Order: sequence, then C-alpha cells, then structure tokens
Amino acid sequence: MSLPASPAFVNITSQSGTFFQPPTQPQSGGHHAGPPQMLPENILEEKARKWKQLQSKRYAEKRKFGFVDSQKEDMPPEHVRKIIRDHGDMTSRKYRHDKRVYLGALKYMPHAVLKLLENMPMPWEQIRDVKVLYHITGAITFVNEIPRVIEPVYMAQWGTMWIMMRREKRDRRHFKRMRFPPFDDEEPPLDYADNILDVEPLEPIQMELDQDEDKTVAEWFYDHKPLSTTRFVNGTTYRRWAFSIPMMATLYRLANQLLTDLVDDNYFYLFDLKSFFTAKALNVAIPGGPKFEPLVKDLNALDEDWNEFNDINKVIIRAPIRTEYRIAFPFMYNNLINSLPVQVSWYHTPSVVFIKTEDPDLPAFYYDPLINPIAQLSAEKVTT
Repeated sequence: MSLPASPAFVNITSQSGTFFQPPTQPQSGGHHAGPPQMLPENILEEKARKWKQLQSKRYAEKRKFGFVDSQKEDMPPEHVRKIIRDHGDMTSRKYRHDKRVYLGALKYMPHAVLKLLENMPMPWEQIRDVKVLYHITGAITFVNEIPRVIEPVYMAQWGTMWIMMRREKRDRRHFKRMRFPPFDDEEPPLDYADNILDVEPLEPIQMELDQDEDKTVAEWFYDHKPLSTTRFVNGTTYRRWAFSIPMMATLYRLANQLLTDLVDDNYFYLFDLKSFFTAKALNVAIPGGPKFEPLVKDLNALDEDWNEFNDINKVIIRAPIRTEYRIAFPFMYNNLINSLPVQVSWYHTPSVVFIKTEDPDLPAFYYDPLINPIAQLSAEKVTT
C-alpha cells in the first residue's frame, strides 16, 4: 500500500502583513501537521513601531492652539539673588551675549517698576513675601502678583494710618534722612544677602485696637489678605464680600477720618464720570479737571457738509460759548462730528437733607436743632 508523499513547506513572505505564515496547500491531498511558524522578535518590534508611527497622527489629541505652557517649578529666592549677583559685572566675556537681552528688557522696565510699586508692603506690614517672574539671564524681574483688597477694610486700614502717621510725624521714630542720589552711575548694585538680608526690618505702624469696641475686626484687621479663607468673602479674588452690621459699623468708624462729608450729588455737577467722558469726546478740558488726548484725531473742518457759514439751521449765539455750556448741553452747543460719544449728566438731583452728627450716642433718627422750625405768628386783626 503506497502512502502519499509528505507535503513540502516553503517559506513565502506574506504581502498581507500578517504575523503568521500559513503553510502551503498540500500537493496531493492530506492534512497539515505541526503549529504555524512565528515571525522573529525583531521583525515584530519593527512592524509594531511602524504601525504606531503611522497611527500616531490619527489617534493623537488635536490641540486648538500651537502654544504649550509648560509648568515650571518655583525656585527659592536665593536662586534669583545669585543670578543677579553673578550678572552684577557685565564686563566679563561670559555675558557678552546677554547684553542684547538687557537692552531689549529696558522696554519693559516701566511695567516692572509699576508692579513693584503696587506690591509694596503697606505701613502696617513689616515684610511681604511675593512671587516673582524672572528672566534666566537676570535681565528683568516682575512681581507676579496682583494686590486685591476689600474696599471698606482698605479704607479703614488707611484711616487708622492717618491717625498713626500724625503721631509718627510728631515723634519722628520711623523717619530717616536720605541723601540723593543714593547711588552713583558707576557704583555697582548692592548685594541683597550682604547688605539687606541680615538687617532687622522696622516695626510696623499699627494702632492698638480696643478689645471691646473693635472686637469684631481686631483679630484680622492688619493681616496681609484678611478673611480670604472665611465665609465673608468668595476667596482671594475678593470679588464679593458680605460683612455683618457690627463689622461694617466698626470699619466705618475707623475709616471716618478719610470719608468725605459731602453726600450731595449736586456738589459734583459737571465733575463726574459722564462729564469727563463728554469732555474727552469733545476734546475740551473742564476747568480744574483732567486733560485727555483727542478721542478723534485728524478732523478737517473743510470736509464737513455743513459748517457755521452755510448751515441753514444755524443758531446765532452772540455770547462766547463757555466750556461748561458745551459739556452740560453737548447737543446744543457743539457740532457733533461723526456722532461723538457724548453723555449727558444728570442736571439736578433732589436736595439732600442729611445732617451728619458728631455725637455717636445720638439715635439714628432725631430732630436736629439746625433745622429751624418756622414759628407760627398770630396777628391780631385791628379794626378801626
């Protein structure tokens, strides 16, 4: 009995890219014997790498913007001080490429000074730690914080400072004479670690608050960011705040020295925001008020369709038009070119009958003696 010959296996590279090579069909019938052959490990890794490379763009996360902000670690203050100290002498050849960066940083120097001034510690603070944003060459450094305050608390703090500053001016404890200019042109900058770090800062100027009258604000009144973690404010942004009536009364009493006695809006007639907007639009200045750059420039009077010579609706005013008239009635006394954004302020508000009391023990509503009653006079009728 003759048996069929064993089928011959031939290594054929598959074009379909599968990982297994199937055996060829038997020549004269019969069945396959043995498991399929595996590809070598290096070929599998190469195929996987190519597949991943081709599909990386397909399944990658699409970015809306091209800029990627990498989060940088906060560095200690000594790191910035070392950079500034090393760049104190720019004559070294090591920093010859940094000089161009320093010249380019001069454009941002006003903003750096502004951020420094607005983050200066207040008189009631001894020190203040802030975050800074610095250039790696030490060319410029910005204070990377925005000081936010609660308006009534801030007014009360400066109200107490007004009292304490008068005492300081009398005692002269925190005032020192200073020679100007403090530095020569060729003098190198002072090193912070050698000259300032070991110097003990002066005591803060704080008024001693009464534990009974000021107990609602005494605990947090002179903190750097007061009430930022309490329920009275929404957080460190201070966008919303809500105080109790005893707290507001205490803050009002402490800020009383800086608060104005003028509650009549008629006192600020033609000296409010709307009047300033109109003055800027008309390119005029209120007497004693601010001056602005022209809102609309390059106005040529010859390009107007109607002017004071050919306007048929002209109103002849023989008296000179004052600036106050032009701001109070802008649609009457001005030729509004291109519809200038003028705003009409309120002409007169109701009269205010509020009288500020000096005695805090008086009730909220009482009859002030300044209001003179009209005495009723009885006249006898004389008959003749």
